[in-house]
Amino acid sequence: MAVQTKKSARSESRGVVAKPGARATVALKHLATKLSESHEMSKKQTEALLGELVDLVTKHLKKRIRIGGLSVLPVRKGARHVGRNPATGKVIQIQAEMKGSGEMKVEAKAAPNLLAEEPAESAYEPSARALALLRGKEIVESDLKESGGSYTLQHVETLLGISRQAINDRVRDGTLLAVPGPHGRRRYPVVQFTADGTLPGLEDVLRSLPSANGWFRLNFLIRPDARLGGRRPIDLLKENKIDPVVMAAAAVGVQGA
Repeated sequence: MAVQTKKSARSESRGVVAKPGARATVALKHLATKLSESHEMSKKQTEALLGELVDLVTKHLKKRIRIGGLSVLPVRKGARHVGRNPATGKVIQIQAEMKGSGEMKVEAKAAPNLLAEEPAESAYEPSARALALLRGKEIVESDLKESGGSYTLQHVETLLGISRQAINDRVRDGTLLAVPGPHGRRRYPVVQFTADGTLPGLEDVLRSLPSANGWFRLNFLIRPDARLGGRRPIDLLKENKIDPVVMAAAAVGVQGA
């Protein structure tokens, strides 16, 4: 970015200018063109924004300015000049602390390439937390598939012979297991149902668990539990062995349990 004198403004209005043996200077209009293309803004709007930025920077110049992502903009001493903002046409005073050419020099080692088309490949790598979230999603999807999949709301209406409102009430009361489904609609894991309704003791077990999260509850029901001798809670419920499962559910999350 450059704050330009009258002479340099005319020469740089066409884009990037580089004299033999000198560093290339990027004109504000060239930056505005790039930004307007990438942010779907008009060139007029982009030039106005950049022009205002230059006005603010030159207004507050003292010794140096620190801009996040752009590092530090040190000011070099020199004569006082009058310049013109190429984006707005406004005449501005270039302070004496600036170099005679009217340029603000960015420290070369710290300044990134602002016109790079894309970040380094390493920037796209997912973090450890992102990978953990992905793994968690894979686990719950596997849990659901291995347990027999899920029913839709219409299926449960037919199976239980109750209304949609009654089904919603049971989910809200924590006596029926539901998980988020496609398009934001609930799904009901098949594993909790029998030919006569739901598994015996299911309501007591669900109410004993410390979390109302559907995936958490499904995971508890279908995973082997050391408190139950390595057996799955769902299998004990099918055998009508309710009390041990309720006790195991109540102990989930208790330190040392």
